[in-house]
Amino acid sequence: MAASADASYGTLLRKQMLAGGLAGMLADGVVYPMMTVKSRLMVQGGASSSGTAALYMYKGPLDAMFQIGTKEGLRTLYKGFSTVTQIAPTQAMYMATYQTSKRYLPGGPDNPLTQFGGGVLATLVQSSLMVPVEVIRQRQMIQTGGEGAYTGSVHAVKAIVAQEGIGALYRGFLLAQLVWGPYNAVYLPLWEANKRLCVRLSGAESVEKLGIQYELGSAFVSSAFAAGLTNPMDVIKTRLQVQGKNKQYSGAWDAAKKIYAHEGVKGLTSGITSRMLWVAPSATIMFTTYDQIMKRLNE
Repeated sequence: MAASADASYGTLLRKQMLAGGLAGMLADGVVYPMMTVKSRLMVQGGASSSGTAALYMYKGPLDAMFQIGTKEGLRTLYKGFSTVTQIAPTQAMYMATYQTSKRYLPGGPDNPLTQFGGGVLATLVQSSLMVPVEVIRQRQMIQTGGEGAYTGSVHAVKAIVAQEGIGALYRGFLLAQLVWGPYNAVYLPLWEANKRLCVRLSGAESVEKLGIQYELGSAFVSSAFAAGLTNPMDVIKTRLQVQGKNKQYSGAWDAAKKIYAHEGVKGLTSGITSRMLWVAPSATIMFTTYDQIMKRLNE
């Protein structure tokens, strides 16, 4: 009996990993340009040691898109796009860890504390692959070309390792937990609670039977709120990840102090709109697609 249950759960887990990987890759590809905009807006207030961030100054997300498109070409919005293929395994690991955690953590899968714990564990596991991907793509995103610019993701990896050591690929690892851990702590319980609320309001039989419009709304509202709330830590993480070997900041606390001293609260909230416009659609596509794939796989 136990062996049968384990085999059944193993099949379910493989479906969850497949659905999570495909959904994550789709979401990342669709919103990639806004991620580029977000990264540039977050670093523009404090020029890096190489002067990269001082080369541009945007008024907001739309102005950034317009300037990048007209001055550097639309292809610039897709710098580092090849890393999208690496999102599939990171999201598969994330979803597998989250769903498995809900199964084994005390409290039951509908308990907000269980969902919080699952989200934290999922973020920690996912970061082992995701942080290097973020470093590689964000270094390319903020560059405007010229001497020393990366020609692609492989060149970026080689250059970073050669000049700064392999540890540079994991710069911001702990900060990633402080960004995405709280994000998931807010988003996942809110997302699941919103779906249960939609079940009551719509009269659906269960969460699995919810109409896609309710799934889209639940994911968008929950993720936009969580993204805005965790923006300051993402600013600090992004600044640390894009700085080169001549470091402007010695660590997270030093970055927070310098950003606040030189730029005020505005510095810590820089890129908040573009972050919400990146994270909310991404999470909406990711989790709604995940739910839809799982429905098809379980039919």
